[in-house]
Parts: sequence; structure tokens; C-alpha cells
Amino acid sequence: MDPGDMAGAIHGLPEQCEQAWRLARELTLPEGPRPRQAVVLGMGGSAIGAELVAGLLEATAPAPIAVHRGYGVPGYVGPETLVVASSYSGNTEETLSGYDEARRRGSRVVAVTTGGELARRAEADGVPLLRIPGGLQPRAAIGYSLVPQLRIFHLMGLTGDPQPAIEETVARLRRQRARLEPSVPSQANEAKQLALSLHQHLPLIYGSQGWKGVVAYRWKTQINENAKAQAQANRFPELNHNETVGWEVPAAINGLFHAVLLRDEADPAPIQRRFDVTAEIMRPHVAGISQAWAEGDSELARLFSLLYLGDHVSLYLAYLYRVDPSPVKAIDRLKSELARLQARTAGGEDVSRGPAGA
Repeated sequence: MDPGDMAGAIHGLPEQCEQAWRLARELTLPEGPRPRQAVVLGMGGSAIGAELVAGLLEATAPAPIAVHRGYGVPGYVGPETLVVASSYSGNTEETLSGYDEARRRGSRVVAVTTGGELARRAEADGVPLLRIPGGLQPRAAIGYSLVPQLRIFHLMGLTGDPQPAIEETVARLRRQRARLEPSVPSQANEAKQLALSLHQHLPLIYGSQGWKGVVAYRWKTQINENAKAQAQANRFPELNHNETVGWEVPAAINGLFHAVLLRDEADPAPIQRRFDVTAEIMRPHVAGISQAWAEGDSELARLFSLLYLGDHVSLYLAYLYRVDPSPVKAIDRLKSELARLQARTAGGEDVSRGPAGA
């Protein structure tokens, strides 16, 4: 069921983070003033690392860090902006569009990629380039996506030295892996237990503010791509201003949801209370509620502990549904169709009314 060895990619995350830090430490950047703001360009698996870093640093960074998932760049980007172009393949058209626009506006640009067109342009333009290893699905390269950005933001004066937190994270991930790997039976394996609870239900993942909300979204997208199943995600306290009302009807649909609450003992008391009260409101209406707690001293270690658990859950859920976790055929089809339509448009054909002959 796993010819692409997604299990192996998940297994290797501790070593991936370790190698990513070794590579990132070799990166040097031109001296200059601290940027007024930072923007990371990325899509899909290449963007989630940036979202996590932005959430991790939002309470401490002296300048805002934004993630741009789309073409071009935000209107405020200019010479005082640090722009990190992150594309695992190096050929993501949205990221390449943003790279070119950031260069045109005189921004300070750094590229992170395995190669492709982004590496070619960065080398031709003399832009600082961090090459990361290829051969993985972009979503499985989360260590290569996240860790180098911590180095970049440290060099730019936006965060302190992340090395102690990275060392703790790698050590804890290795211990966590020993508890979650496929050889560990379900009764002793938290990830397998959660996958069994989510099987044949609609997963609903709740996090809190900052990086915990991003980790909840990561759980959702990993379930989407690995298990080929629908899932939803939201975050406290925002969800209490809308979604909490939606458990009254329709009962037949609400009863399909199984919620997973991503908890952190470091969350402030108001957030803890919101988790507890919301769970009691939901409990009569949903199939079940599970909780998963972050582990670690540093925020980075706690972030990765919940992320790594979610990656394992999505893998075991794929096995329960008997689907290959690696391929993303729907995305491949979408890209193929878009390329075909772009070629027809370039040839002067009007495609606004649908396929030819329709």
C-alpha cells in the first residue's frame, strides 16, 4: 500500500531536521539593516513551513512575517522587505512570479529550493541560494522547508539563535518515533489509536492561536493528501465566534465528525477554558472527541511533537482506507489541465466557455 515509501519519509524527519540545520548553517547573507517586514513566497507543502515559522515567531519577531500563497507579491513589498522564495521543486509558477516581482521592486531576496528554475534564476541574479535535497514529496520535506527559514530570520535579526531548540527537537523526535513507528502495536501507539478513531468519520482538528492553529491545518492537509480523505481544521479563539454555533443541525452530518483537540500546557488559561467548554458543547453532537498534547521545553519542540503525531496519524489512516499515501492524482490532473488550457490560450483560443466542442 505504500510503494512510494511515505512511511520512510515520515520516519526520517528527525534526521531531515538535523541535515537541514547543517545545510542552513552554511548559508551567509549580505550585511544590511534589519528588514521592516518579511514575506515568504510558497505554495502547498513549501508554504506550510513558512506558516509554522510565522506562527512560531509572531509574538517575538521585531518585524511582521507574512506568507504569500499566490502570484506576485503584496503591495507593501519593497527595498526594505526580506523576501524568501521557497519552492521545493523550484518550478512553482506562483513562487517564480513573486520572485521576479520582488527582484523588480528591489527587495532583499533569498531562495530555498532543490533546484529547477528558481535555482537557475537565483544563480544568474546573484541571489543567496540554499539548496536542499530532493527526492521527497514537498509535504514530506517539512524539515527542509521550516528549519532553513529559522536560520534566515536569525541572520536577519528577526529571532534568536535557534540551534538549542533544534537540537532538543531532533532528540525528542527520535524518542517520539520509537513510540509511533509501525512496529508498535495499536494499544501502545497513540497515532494508531487516533487513526482508528478517525476511520470512517470526518476528522475535525482544532488548534489554538499562533503555530498551533497552523499545525491543526497541517493535520488537515496531511489527511487530505496522504489518506485521500476530507478533513476540516479551525483554531481557538476564533472558532468560538462562529463554528461553535453550528452543532445544532443537521444531526446526521454532525454525528459523522470526530474532533481532535491539539493541546499545549503553555496555552494561557483563557484558551484552556475554551477548549474544555467547547468540548462539552460539542460532545452530544459528534461521534467522538480526542486530545493530543504537545511535548517539549522549547516551542519548536512542542510544535514538531504535534506535527509528527499528525503525520503518523495520516499515514495509518491511509493504511486503514487501503490507499497509497504518496501520489496526489487529483493535483496532478489539475496541473495537467491548467497547462493544457494555458497552451490553448497562448494559441489564441477562447477557453472561457469550457473545453473545445462543449
